[in-house]
Amino acid sequence: MNFPQKFLSLFFLSVLTASAAEPSGQWVPPATDGTSWKHQPTQLSFPTFLGDYRFAGHFDYKDGGVLLRYENPQEQGRMDVFLFKSEVPLPTTEDKHRRILAEMSTVSRDMESMVKQGRYKNLTIGDPIGGELELWQKQSLPIATSIITATRIGTTEAGTEEAVVRQWLGITILDDYLITLRHMRPASTGDAGEEAMKRLIGLIFQVIKDPSLRVHIRQLVEDYMADPFSAKGGEAAGAVLAYLKQTPYFPINIPEDPIASWMEHCKTVAPGTEDHLLRAFMLGSAKAAFADGDARTCFKEGARQFAVIYRKLVAEHPQITRPEMEVFVTRAEKGEGDLWLKERGLLK
Repeated sequence: MNFPQKFLSLFFLSVLTASAAEPSGQWVPPATDGTSWKHQPTQLSFPTFLGDYRFAGHFDYKDGGVLLRYENPQEQGRMDVFLFKSEVPLPTTEDKHRRILAEMSTVSRDMESMVKQGRYKNLTIGDPIGGELELWQKQSLPIATSIITATRIGTTEAGTEEAVVRQWLGITILDDYLITLRHMRPASTGDAGEEAMKRLIGLIFQVIKDPSLRVHIRQLVEDYMADPFSAKGGEAAGAVLAYLKQTPYFPINIPEDPIASWMEHCKTVAPGTEDHLLRAFMLGSAKAAFADGDARTCFKEGARQFAVIYRKLVAEHPQITRPEMEVFVTRAEKGEGDLWLKERGLLK
């Protein structure tokens, strides 16, 4: 069964809060410039997209805490991320485990309460499964997960509607912040929905793991910048590029036109130079991204680093030069690489 849109709204409103009453607070839409939403206390950064899921905005609770929401209308799926400061410090792993299990019990009681209210029926709550989220050079985070299946009962213009929904629940603790993850979808999506859920969960886990790894990656960017042509610089760049490939957080984009044709030219006349130039663009952009630069700033700084490496390469390989590249590099050195592309309708 497919959910009517109004029924979807009724379903997801019910998981916005544990109680029947609407929560007190304010809904805030996503940033118009596509920048990530950042939770300052934990340094977690939530991008505009997690795979095929779009960030729909966040809800600031009046009494503290926040709800972040991702949606995928095509898959009729939604991911809610709740971040609440723990009422008391949780210094030991045992403290964290107890708090997580207590929250699991709270969710179970809330779902059972909604069954009594007539909002759900046929409720099945799976036993919690414990695990760990490994962090870079930090203690792993304890996490517990569970699967909840129930039939949602809602009222639409057509009358009473019922649909079986499946919910993945994950709870962990980072820096004394309780993080509750709730992914919801129609049970009718079957195996395809299950695989889509796993992909999304993998991406949200990356978000949680990222702050500990980011410190290391920032240092690698600096290692590259210090000596881009050295073995150490090359190894650092390779690690950063691998990180960027798996990380959807940064607004880094290199327009295919005209960059691709330039790189093909360089590869033809001086093989290997194209790798240095692309690396420069990406690492320059990454440095700006780590400083919370937007897409335009990332491109501008990527172009600037591209110009630095181009000047050094062209001294040894003058055959790579092209009039158009020379003009671009001259503008990029002035911090105007983005304007040069915009003037030609190649950059929005």
